[in-house]
This record gives sequence, C-alpha cells and structure tokens, in this order.
Amino acid sequence: MKIRLLIAILLMISPLVNAQVPAFSDLFNDIRLQIDTSVYLASKNTMQLQSTNYLVFKYEKENEICDIKLFPSSQSRIKKVSLLESSDFNVIDSVINYNNLYYSCKVQFHHLTESNFLRFRFRILLDSSAVINEVNLFPTTKTDAQLKTNGEDLTVGEEKIFELISNHPENIKPSGWTTSQDIDYRITTSNGQLFVHMLANSTGTKSVTINLQTYKPYLSDNKLVYNLPPIVNNFSVKSAGLVFLQTDNNDVTLDDKSKTDGIEIQMDNNRLLQLNNMYLIESKEAPGSPLVAELFPRERISNNKVLCLLRLFNYHRKSEGYLYIKDNNTARFITNFNVIPKVSIDHIKIMRNGKDWVEDSNIYPGETFNLRIEGQSLDKAKLRFDELIDLSRDSIVQNENFLEYKLKVPATISKKRCDIYNYTQNTGKYLTIKEYQKAHPFDYIYISYGDKVKRLSDFKGPELYDKTIKDVIISFQPNKIDSIDKFYGKQYLTIETKILGKKDEIIDMATIDDIVVCPGDKSPRYAFYDKSDCKGNEISLNSKISNNTYDLKDWSKIKLTFKNPSDKYSQDAQSKTVEIVLQKHYNFDIDVSFPTGLLIKKMNTSGFGNFGGVSMAVIAQYSFYKKDKINQLKPYKVGAGFLALNAFDFSQNSSGRDMGFVVLGTLNPVNTDRKLSFSVYLGGGYLFSAKTLFWLIGPGINVQF
Repeated sequence: MKIRLLIAILLMISPLVNAQVPAFSDLFNDIRLQIDTSVYLASKNTMQLQSTNYLVFKYEKENEICDIKLFPSSQSRIKKVSLLESSDFNVIDSVINYNNLYYSCKVQFHHLTESNFLRFRFRILLDSSAVINEVNLFPTTKTDAQLKTNGEDLTVGEEKIFELISNHPENIKPSGWTTSQDIDYRITTSNGQLFVHMLANSTGTKSVTINLQTYKPYLSDNKLVYNLPPIVNNFSVKSAGLVFLQTDNNDVTLDDKSKTDGIEIQMDNNRLLQLNNMYLIESKEAPGSPLVAELFPRERISNNKVLCLLRLFNYHRKSEGYLYIKDNNTARFITNFNVIPKVSIDHIKIMRNGKDWVEDSNIYPGETFNLRIEGQSLDKAKLRFDELIDLSRDSIVQNENFLEYKLKVPATISKKRCDIYNYTQNTGKYLTIKEYQKAHPFDYIYISYGDKVKRLSDFKGPELYDKTIKDVIISFQPNKIDSIDKFYGKQYLTIETKILGKKDEIIDMATIDDIVVCPGDKSPRYAFYDKSDCKGNEISLNSKISNNTYDLKDWSKIKLTFKNPSDKYSQDAQSKTVEIVLQKHYNFDIDVSFPTGLLIKKMNTSGFGNFGGVSMAVIAQYSFYKKDKINQLKPYKVGAGFLALNAFDFSQNSSGRDMGFVVLGTLNPVNTDRKLSFSVYLGGGYLFSAKTLFWLIGPGINVQF
C-alpha cells in the first residue's frame, strides 16, 4: 500500500518538475546542420520514430565534419550555450555567440555507421538556472553494392567466394547461409571487405537473388529503407566428375574425441557405398594424398541417408576444394565439409577510447571498451561475458580467427573476474575486474590550523598566520573522491613534514606514510572496496613531530608536502607543498644607539639650537613588519627611553652634558641583520638638568643586542 502511494505521489509531482524545464523549441527557433554543401534544418528535416523526434541528415564519409547553428527565439533568456562532449564526436570549435543572432560550433563525427543513439546535448545557462536539452540525430546514407563474379561458373557441392563491391562495406550486415534457392549463399566480412559465399545444389543455369540489409538506412519518399535493391545473378552450374555425397553437418571439429572415438554423421545414400567398409577421405584425387579422415558407413536409415562414423585426422576448408572418398586408393565419391579446430581463445585484447589495441584482460567498473578475442574457429563460437553489458551491433565483427565486441562494465559489478562462456561452456578464459587506482586532485584534503580550515587544492602560496597554532589537523572528505560516473579508487598518500626556524634552519622533520583514503559511502563502488587498509582518519601534526606547533617562535615555518607514491601510480601522480608561516606584526626591543651631531633645540633658549657631540640613547622601541612579507621590517621604529647628551664630553667646563627622557622615532636601513647600523633620529623630550623641553634631529650609530 505504501509503495502504491509513493508511486502515485511521484506521478503527480513529475509533471510539475518537468514543467520547470523549458523545451528546446521554447528557447530556439531552429537548429541548422551543414555537412559539406548539404544543409539540414530541424524545422524541415525532423522525423518521428517511436514517439521520438529525430533530425535526419545524410552522410557520405564516416568522419564527416558538421557545422552547427542554433537560432534563439526572440524571447529567450539564454546567457550561455555549451555542447557536452560525447564519444561519438569531437568538438572542433566550441559554441560561440555571433552578435546574439545565432550560436555556432563545429564537430567531427566518429564512425557514423557504428554510432547508435546519436545526439547533441546542449547545456543552456538561463537567468537563474541551467538546463540540458537534447537534439536526437538520425544519420542516413546511400549504400550501393555490386557483385563481382568475373564470369565464373559454379560446380555442385563446391563453395565459391566472390567479392561484393560497395561504397559503404561497413554498412552492410553479414548473414548466415540462405538455403531457399537453387544456390545457397551467405555474406561475410574480412578486413573491411565484403564477400559472398555460394554453394550450388543442382546443375544447369541457375539464378540467385542476393538480399542485403544495412545498419544505417537511406531516405526514399520520406521513408527509411534498410533493404538494398536485390542483386540477381545467373550461373552455369556444372556437375562434379564423381558422385557428390552431402553430409548433414558442414562443420566438424577436430579434437581428441573426434580423432580417437570418432563422431556420427549422416551422408547421402548411394547404392555403391558399402556398409561396414572403411573408406579413407583425402584432400586430393591422386593416391597418397594427405589424409583428412576415415569414414565407416554403419547403416542406412529411413530418410535416404547413411549413418556413418567419422574419425578426423587433419584440418580442411571447403574453399580449398573437394574431399575424395577412396577405397583401395581409388576415388569412389566426393564430398566436402569443414574440418575445423576446437574453439579456442589465444589472445584477449582491449581498446579504450583514443588508444590502440593492447593485450590486456584487466577491466574497470563503469567503463565501456572494445574487446578483441583472437583464436581458432571463432566464427562458430557464441561468446557470453558474465555480468557484462553487450553493446555490440546486431552482427558483431566475426571470422574464424577473431571476434570483436563493445562491452560495458556495470558500475556496481560485484565479481572480481568475469568468466567467458562459449554458449553454456566455460572457456577457462576470463577478464579481471580491477578497481581504479587513479590519483585524484587534492580537493578532498583539508588542513586546519588555528581558527582556519582550508582545502589543500586552494593553497596558492605561503599562508601567513598571526596567532598561536595549537595544532595542524589534516582531514579528508572521502565522498569527494568518486562520483556517479567517474571513479578514482582508493587514494594513497605520503606527507613529508619540515619545521623550519626564522632563518630556515631545520627544527624538526617527519614523514607520514601509508595513508590510504577510501571513497565514501556515496560512491557506487563503496560496498566493493577492500577497506582493510583504509586509514582516512584525521591526522594531528603534533602527534608526528617532536616540537609542538604551539611552542614555535615567530616566523617559524610549517612545511607540508603531499605526494602520491610512485609505486602506486604509474602516471598522473599528484604533488603539492603547503607552507604555513607564523607571522608577527611588530617587534619590541631595547636599542642602544649613539646619536652624533644632533641638532638640539631647547625650549628655554632662543635660536635654532646647537649641534651636540656624541650622545648615548637607550630606547625601548617598537619595530613593524611588512604586512604581506615574510620577516621583513619596515624602515622606521618608534620608542621611548633615556638620552645622555654629549655623554662622552668629560671636560670640566662642559655645559652641554645632560640627561633626559625622550620619545624618539628612528629611520633605519632595511637590512636589519646588522648589529651595527647608521640611523636618522627625530624626537623630543625633557632634560632633567636644564629642566626644559627639547626636540632633536640628526644621525647616529645604532647597536642592536
């Protein structure tokens, strides 16, 4: 009852949700495709198939270049249009707005004949939201085919192969044997070429009608046509010199059982074929030809056939010629059938988008890939892949030596291996399901220091911090690693830590390794990851180093280097260094300086004042650091202290010596590393002996302890 109520509510609200998304026709008046010199408009070339509208266009080449133009309606609220990427095409030119008249871009298709569910997906940014609109495409092409026979005749029981010439051979479907006419035929493909195999059943002038079907249709009278015009040919069919005995099985497999125990077959009856007599089947009429099989007729049965035991010793192809049934080295009859190897898989190759075939059996959850199976007798195989989704076309690329499939691995596949079956028999070959192990960008790592929390990927340079750092906490957000359609797998990290002093001397260092962060529970693969080695808890830096961060002095540096270990990632490994600097805005210190030649103006005397000798000042003063610089002082200081005027004048008649309290500003050189420097002073104060206020200006020598 609850389920029915939930379904009813969803059905009620779904129209409301859908109503909020504007349709493509509400935003655009038309869409125009140009391929070569042909132009196709949605307003003129749209066709409805199974209740879905498709923009129909014609192509000549598999990798056509298409120019796209979107014409917005006058009332549209479009801010930006972009074309989403697809494996079916490459975006050559991204979407550009041409003076608000239309949007234009250019793409190049990939293998149009093989593309199914072809569509353009446009992301449209409106005033307050973004929507995705689709334009479904339906490619068509005109396919021609012609049979090349070179005037050859046919012989009863002998298979002949003729080439089928076509402008689009990849668009014609292969077929099995057609047996409803005087001449049997089938269509095969090999290395991009088409072939017609013919096998005549009776003598005389015989006609064969070859019907061909295509993957992509052509448009005729506004209808889609998949059937090509029939190819009709007449052949003169000759009889063989010896009586041809047809077998009920055109393909027999050479294996240990057929070689020792033999297999049962049915063969045409003939009064000259003796029961319980051993016949040799050889590939040539001459005596001593290569032995292919032994034939032992057992009994005649009601359908005018003879039940025989066949033991196989060698391979044979019908296309190589007749087989001769011999008695005492004399040919008595002819027959023909294929003696083929047992279905076997020798090589497994995988091709992923944009890459070449590689011999590999490792596949990953959620990926789509092309699979190539190489081996023997694969044209007789029907392979099935445990739990994989087969995206291959109706007729896969297949011949006796290789098969090709397009497969998709479900994102939630639970097995660690995918067995390969031939019909219902396990071939013993399999594909290994491996979890992705790709280095994720460092946007899932967060660093907390003091009252700040910052994502690792957002660090762009040294971070200046002017408070005590009680600890540095490194934390992780596992749900940012995997998304619905993109997996990275478990993340392996190493963190190298260095604590540097004010002059970049190393105070402490440590390496934190064996960090493993597993994707969070929002990942479709969460339930299938091996979490036994996951160590994604918060990491306290103070627990890894000897010198705690809260004891560090001003302008110390905490340097953290995050790396993906090279032994875990063969490529695209990430590395990033973060530097946190303990900033100080000002400094308090006691300076001893020796002002010389100060111009001193006493307030109880007239005039501009007098120049003094060497004085001595002991000043408690503040110096100030540049705001966005590391350990760089501004060139001035401000302080207060005591000044001894003419401190080194010990003559008895000296009248300039005095002691006073002074407020002093100092202009210093920017190189503050010197213990001895020259400065300029400006200030004022009160002289104790003269009992007067004064001001001063002048140079001096500064000694810093």
